[in-house]
Amino acid sequence: MRQQRKPLPNILREIQSNKVFPVYLLCGEESFLVEGTLKQMLDHLLTPETRDFNLSFLEGPEVTTQEILSQVDTYPVMSEWRVVVVRDATLFKAQQRSTPITVVRNAFKIETSNASKCISTLAKLLDVTPQQVAERHLDFINSVDALIAELETRLTTEERQFLERLPQIAQELDLYSTEVSAVDDVALMLEWLQGDLPKNSVLIFTVRGAVNERNRLVRAIDDVGRYRPFAPVEAGPSVNRDPLYIKVSEKLAEYEKQITPRAFMQLRNRTGGDMHTIAEALNKIINFVGDKRQVDEQDIRNVVTQNTYDSIFDLTDAIGKRSAKQALKSLHDVLSSGQEPIPVNSTIARQFRFALQAKLIAEKKELRPFRGRMPLKDFISNIFQPIAEEVGNLLPKSATHNILKQNPYVAYKIFQTLHAFTAEELAIALEKTLAVDTELKTSQTDATCTLEQLVYELCDNRQTRRFGVS
Repeated sequence: MRQQRKPLPNILREIQSNKVFPVYLLCGEESFLVEGTLKQMLDHLLTPETRDFNLSFLEGPEVTTQEILSQVDTYPVMSEWRVVVVRDATLFKAQQRSTPITVVRNAFKIETSNASKCISTLAKLLDVTPQQVAERHLDFINSVDALIAELETRLTTEERQFLERLPQIAQELDLYSTEVSAVDDVALMLEWLQGDLPKNSVLIFTVRGAVNERNRLVRAIDDVGRYRPFAPVEAGPSVNRDPLYIKVSEKLAEYEKQITPRAFMQLRNRTGGDMHTIAEALNKIINFVGDKRQVDEQDIRNVVTQNTYDSIFDLTDAIGKRSAKQALKSLHDVLSSGQEPIPVNSTIARQFRFALQAKLIAEKKELRPFRGRMPLKDFISNIFQPIAEEVGNLLPKSATHNILKQNPYVAYKIFQTLHAFTAEELAIALEKTLAVDTELKTSQTDATCTLEQLVYELCDNRQTRRFGVS
């Protein structure tokens, strides 16, 4: 029989009733909810007058378990609690099975700021000791040569030179302290969790993305503290059983207002279900409707702009189906929402650029098309996160030109369209949008007509072949 998952605790309600645990783990794709929960926890645990004395934030790959525990062991000043917040600890990143290239690059980043941690991290990857690194032991030489051969062209010249000078870096260290720092951080944290925990300190880990629930560190935190994941809020089997509808209704009830089921569905569709966007939209809706008690569809249309990516997704989906009629309708919907032609074309170009990146990645990784059959959370954990970790650095550094640096929801929508295009068609489409950008900025031709012509050509197979690259 499948074990039933225990219900998630209401940690804010527990803290309000003075039930405070020594350690918390907040994680998940809904970073808005993670940060919102953290803020409310800090507001309950610390007073404004003593907050600066009793709150520490730690972040970055150089933060060690010893440093975390040292902060936690400090006694609070004129307060009942001392709070230590650790963002994206490498403790959890290590358990997400970082690829060798990621480990090398993370170590390279801290070569000067924390050479001891740099050497201990790579010694663990190479399965040698820091002493063997310093002595250029045969085991080290064989391991580093094998690593360089495995990574081949993925290593930059600087990264290759970094690996070759590891012995020099190790020789400049106090190897005894390096050996001590090489103690497994996870084991050290587990030892702390299984010991006598402090009575006046609270350790809070926040992690962007999911963590492995079966991992021993996550289980240990859940045993003595609270583990709280914040997954994207998916639609329920009906509106009344939709968790997001319940949250929206509770928020509006604070202002003595209600929302109709149809209006809620329109709100969900226009925001893509993103909690941060919905929270901002609700504030605008409450102000907009004034004394009106019921929020209806017209209120949503008046206040909430259609999610740009969903609109452009509809447009590119219609282009993929070669449906000029539907594509032109989607274009007019975008323009009628108040979007200007030049930004609209730029967004279309960006969509095709991301789609081309996704197509090349999918072909390289031999990913099967999934269209709308895969839930968002499965896409994030099984496709988006592993790919971002493995090949994210191979794409442009600028977030505006890198699909793997977007909100996962954006990538999710784009990956659903890939079955409709070849890589060549996407390259041609991108070239066309760039040419249209120049035309919109320099020509006196009606902008709407120019975009209509672009959409028509993209839907016409004959036009695609005519402008194809041989």
